[in-house]
Amino acid sequence: MSDGKRKRLYKLIALFGAIAAVLLAYALIVRFTGYGIPCIFKRRLGLECSACGLSRAAASLISFDLASAFAYNAIWPLYLAYGLWVAISASFKYLRSGEELSLPRPMWLNFVVFGVMLAYGVVRNFI
Repeated sequence: MSDGKRKRLYKLIALFGAIAAVLLAYALIVRFTGYGIPCIFKRRLGLECSACGLSRAAASLISFDLASAFAYNAIWPLYLAYGLWVAISASFKYLRSGEELSLPRPMWLNFVVFGVMLAYGVVRNFI
């Protein structure tokens, strides 16, 4: 492994470690205090966005309560899978070439995921 790739690997490990620590700390705060980041969309319009409930779902997942996680936000696995796909794809691209973050290919799949998220945001408020 070249020095450039090794440096990029260490940067990625540090970045993902920091992200994991912040996300875990936030989920624990939500779990034990019940307070999370308020949704501006819900506060202004009184409707839930497609991401509403993700903090509470993550807090439920910490205690392995899948039923509550799905009750808070039914498409949290989609958010998780998409986030992992973007992170893994961008990481391999960055390790190979040093290229910065971009949406992974195939591009049509990004549009499908965003479409499902948007549709869920609409459907959850009117059904």
